[in-house]
Amino acid sequence: MLLFFAIILCVVMLAVFIQISSGYGKLDSLDAVELQGKADQPLVSIVIPACNEAQSIEQSLRSLCHLDYSNVEIIVVDDRSTDGTAQVVESVRHDFPAVRLIRISELPEGWLGKPHALQRGAEEAGGEYLLFIDADVSLEKTTISRAVRAMEERTLDHLTLIFKNSSPGLLLNALIADIGAGLFFLIKPWKAKIAKSRYFMGVGAFNLVRAPVYQSIGEHRKIKLQVVDDVYLGKLIKQNGFCQECMLAESLVTLPWYRSVPEMISGLMKNVYAFFHYRPGYVFLGVLAISVMTVVPMAGAIFAQGSAKFFFIMTVLIRVGGTGGGMIRIGLSPASIIFLLITPFISLFIILKALFQVQLAGGVTWRGSFYRLDKLREADWVLSGLFWPLIRKK
Repeated sequence: MLLFFAIILCVVMLAVFIQISSGYGKLDSLDAVELQGKADQPLVSIVIPACNEAQSIEQSLRSLCHLDYSNVEIIVVDDRSTDGTAQVVESVRHDFPAVRLIRISELPEGWLGKPHALQRGAEEAGGEYLLFIDADVSLEKTTISRAVRAMEERTLDHLTLIFKNSSPGLLLNALIADIGAGLFFLIKPWKAKIAKSRYFMGVGAFNLVRAPVYQSIGEHRKIKLQVVDDVYLGKLIKQNGFCQECMLAESLVTLPWYRSVPEMISGLMKNVYAFFHYRPGYVFLGVLAISVMTVVPMAGAIFAQGSAKFFFIMTVLIRVGGTGGGMIRIGLSPASIIFLLITPFISLFIILKALFQVQLAGGVTWRGSFYRLDKLREADWVLSGLFWPLIRKK
């Protein structure tokens, strides 16, 4: 029985990474898109929500101000910052007048902070295209030229990009890669461009959407209570019948997702529970699945005997080798790979801590604001429709 279980785990793990590898190969690279000429550039409005981003926003803004795409407006929405974010933006505006600053002093009832900031920024935008990006994102100078060219050549309504993470530290990069591989398999971004597929994608580092499409889906007013707003924006666009695509842009879009493991653990407290729709039962199923696929094989590799031990070891090697190979491909240190043996335990800790912290508090604290759990549960589950046919509410 143990041997049979070990074989099944090995086969499933192999199938998972074959699908991840195959799917990654189906994603086109934005690098391959030829640059667009200077003439007749449609206006692109870049909307950046910023809450206490004084340490990171200047680098991001200066990268945007050196784009080779001239017809842009940059709208920074300072969402109740207390760390001098507005002052940093004003200093950049002195050199680059294309940067505009909107300041929010109060959050309206029924909104999360970030969706509200994005809504305010979009209301001030005049572009044919709206680009929503985070405040710590840096863009290579040709990124928007290539993105607009891709949108027009492929007749896309929404383009989102997979970025390169520039976080420091071996353990942190291993943890990000391990979680990223799991999300990549779950969401399957290579299928977002298939019109009849149930898969969708959105990335906070780069969501480029046609303004009329954004307006027709209800703007961020439709996702005012979505913690995972970037992914849900992609879901809303796809489910309304518009054309979207996810492309690779690891040489064009960079950001440090987190700067340390403790910061990542703290940061994920706000949204990891949202992926389980704030339901303890869903968390139990998720923890069970992660444990069976990652922790059990490592335990079997140590304690099992005979052929079962061999298949458990192979399961571990497939996961570590598959994820580690992806890490090396994007330029991370091979020394990070060894930490993939402990990242599943950290992931489980993050999930369980989020469960107990949010349940005990009765809600989520995010950037100084508290959001009640019963209100968050009223929002549509970001992953609904992936596991079973979507039933629309009347």
